Amino acid sequence: MQPLKISIKGDYYDCQIYRGRLYLWDFDGSLKVYDWTSIVQSLIKKETDKIALTFSFLDGNYLYKSSLIELFKDKDFKNLLLKKFRRVEDKTFQISQKKLAEFLIGEQDTPTGILPTDTEIYSNKLYFIHEKGLFSSSAHRGKSEKYLVSSRPAKLWDCNLLSIKANKYPQIALSGGDEGLFELNTSRAQPENLKKVESKKPIYQVSSEHSSFSNYSYMNIYNSSLVKDSFLATFKWDAKLQLTGQMEVTRNFESKLTDRTLFKTKSKQHFVSWGIADKLYKAKNGGFEIIKYNNYANEEKGEQKFEKLTSFNLHAWKGKVTNGGTAYFGNIVECENALIVILSDNQIITIPGPITRWRVYPRSMNYENHLHVILDDCIQIYSFNQDYFLSQDEKTIGIQFKNEKSKRAPRGSYFDDTNESLFDDLDLPF
Repeated sequence: MQPLKISIKGDYYDCQIYRGRLYLWDFDGSLKVYDWTSIVQSLIKKETDKIALTFSFLDGNYLYKSSLIELFKDKDFKNLLLKKFRRVEDKTFQISQKKLAEFLIGEQDTPTGILPTDTEIYSNKLYFIHEKGLFSSSAHRGKSEKYLVSSRPAKLWDCNLLSIKANKYPQIALSGGDEGLFELNTSRAQPENLKKVESKKPIYQVSSEHSSFSNYSYMNIYNSSLVKDSFLATFKWDAKLQLTGQMEVTRNFESKLTDRTLFKTKSKQHFVSWGIADKLYKAKNGGFEIIKYNNYANEEKGEQKFEKLTSFNLHAWKGKVTNGGTAYFGNIVECENALIVILSDNQIITIPGPITRWRVYPRSMNYENHLHVILDDCIQIYSFNQDYFLSQDEKTIGIQFKNEKSKRAPRGSYFDDTNESLFDDLDLPF
């Protein structure tokens, strides 16, 4: 199955998508917010295409529902849905800047007036970094507000960070280059064995080793370095019974596992590695390797936490691997000359460069099948939909989707009282 694609003309610097709104930063420092739902609905010209376009661009989570997965076992139902996707697959919907302007719901200068190095939108807040530090602004504000993103951001820290990545729990990994790896932990389960670097903010130093970018693997952080060895920083839950009878939970740092250990590499040559959820990756000459990470393995029963799955080779013209990411639909591998998408059904798609920036949203509730790629003259928004029809237990490429509900840790955040920061899929000690 080929991806669907929306191509929006323009010269863009960065992008985010959140709760029905598309956020686009221009190089002149302006931030424009568009009604994404209306954009997609405007593309539906035939009623027969409504289901495919809605699931592709607006509600990517819906087809993962356990009830529908059962229906997919019925070949007639599955083939009917596949037919609807095939009607529009491999199609590019072109949107001009004039057409895009019809869906503009807000325009403003980017907060602080400095283009961000990196951004995340989490729990109705825009987190962003640049040379002046780490900031947050309220986002997804009402349309009646003058600014849909607050023009008065709160400064959280003055460190010049390289990248930030939000967890689906209330934590954000902060990569500070030579300064090391840090974490903003807005939950009430604060660590007891990490150094706090800001007296009034819950920011902790996880490691002093170099950090180019990082991402979450379960409740752990995979730290990637372009110049040093990468590593997996593991955490564990500790619980103490209070005099009140309530259980106090802390998420403490446990250990550091280097990529040389994880991938059993003896070579002294440095290659970038990365990880998210149940997959870890390491580049090599001409490709990369994949390890499956089972955070819940019972080692007493002989279950392995780390199991090598496969290796992939890439064509030489694509150049050295410089970055990578993972979504449910597959792996995204950034090379010097192209962006490679290896889908969960083993199909390979190449997007030639030069590429300004790319983003995936695996922790989103609606856009986990999206890949946003910013090129010189447009942003291309891909929707990959083959993964819905695969066995999640058997695939080797992409994050494994799980429907089961698990225990939850305490709710709450230091920065808001919305109770939107929920802990799912945690291996709690009680």
